[in-house]
Amino acid sequence: MNTPKFKAKQDEALTASGERGFTLLETTIALVVMMVMALAVVSLFVFAIGYNAGANDRALGLAIAQQRMERLRKTSWTDASLNAGTVNETATSGGRTYNLSTTICNTADCGGSATSKVITVQVAPAASASQWSRTAATIITRRSAPAVGDYLP
Repeated sequence: MNTPKFKAKQDEALTASGERGFTLLETTIALVVMMVMALAVVSLFVFAIGYNAGANDRALGLAIAQQRMERLRKTSWTDASLNAGTVNETATSGGRTYNLSTTICNTADCGGSATSKVITVQVAPAASASQWSRTAATIITRRSAPAVGDYLP
């Protein structure tokens, strides 16, 4: 079946239609193009992993700020922890350390008064890889003194 005459006709048919296959140079160029595309995808994944880690830092920081704010909301109005001033401390959550700053103001300069306090809680990761995740997550609330008054229907 593999006669020289048959083989010659087969080769003649292939060359007549222009089908020859890929050269080594064409294959190398295609591999280089695919490698460049693969490296671009890998760098995109590295970039996304960094931003996901930063988002996790900010989410944990916001949870710490919310916990601190809830603790201050349930504290008695006359408690020493609600005195005007700024308290800086560190907190740990999820194996990461955060800088926590609590500011309480009861003067007109910041919107407070004798019966109203403005409470600001800021939390920032102590060490983070990305610049945007190092910015503080801030929660601000106003707390008023309990007052007994007439019931208005």
